[in-house]
Amino acid sequence: MDRDGTIGDGTIAIVGAGIAGAAAARRLSDAGRRVVVIDKGRGPGGRMATRRGPDSLRFDHGAQYFTARDPRFAALVEDWTARGVAGAWGGEGRHVGVPGMSAPVGDLLDGIDLRCGRAVGRLAREGRGWRLAEADGTALAKDTAFSHVLLTCPSPQSLALLASADQHLPGVAEVRYAPCWTLMLAHDGPPLPDSSVREDRDPEAVLAWIARNDSKPGREDGSTLVAHASPSWSRANLECTADDVAERLVTALRDRIPVGEIRHRAAHRWRYAAVERAVGEPCLFAPETGLGFAGDGCLGPRVEFACLSGLALAERVLAEGA
Repeated sequence: MDRDGTIGDGTIAIVGAGIAGAAAARRLSDAGRRVVVIDKGRGPGGRMATRRGPDSLRFDHGAQYFTARDPRFAALVEDWTARGVAGAWGGEGRHVGVPGMSAPVGDLLDGIDLRCGRAVGRLAREGRGWRLAEADGTALAKDTAFSHVLLTCPSPQSLALLASADQHLPGVAEVRYAPCWTLMLAHDGPPLPDSSVREDRDPEAVLAWIARNDSKPGREDGSTLVAHASPSWSRANLECTADDVAERLVTALRDRIPVGEIRHRAAHRWRYAAVERAVGEPCLFAPETGLGFAGDGCLGPRVEFACLSGLALAERVLAEGA
């Protein structure tokens, strides 16, 4: 970017390597735009996450599955399925990534400049472009001034980044999320009887979801379970330790299903698990600043909606013609 305020190389920064950020990056890259995706996690996926445990155990501890109703997303799922990146699971139109939920995100990001393990903490205006830095001021992509910064992380994190540069995108602050504590369990007891999934919509329940992780295509055999605590229980216990939560969720699980000798257990806290109130628009974009926001916070709590939101934001940038 030139010092006279003009935009230089036009590289686009995407903050967040979940399905929304990956979809936006893929569309922009396919259109010939230069993209850098930055994520604080160890790998891509966001809440389409797979956690590794001991003895080659793996758990889908975030989003459990996705459906495909929109023709654009259905075409992606069909392609993923044909190439072994996704597969059907349990009927009712459910699909999962193979061999883990993060596989479709990794597929979208193939060949794209992805930088994980780096947390964007500040945005700084430079002319008509943007510089990115970590919270302590350490420069990120220090040789690049970005023409656009597309935020696809949860709205509280996006709001903090916008505030760091004294910027505002109307609607971002309106998004609300439910938290979720997740239990990952491997045991020597029988598999979950009758069905691979048990769901409880009672708001007062401790556990809202129990699923056989090993029943999904491409997973290792063995009695491995993922259980999600209800939003109300998760809120009430949000600041408890992971060890304490794991113990209490195992007790709640034993009240529901047979659990054998435990080989592994762990709990993970998702502060921003499921959208309870969305913006109601496909994406948010300010062409005068080059800042945008996309994700399930725009359209609602589904993987499909997050992907479509990322695509919509990419189209807004491309339509701008900058």
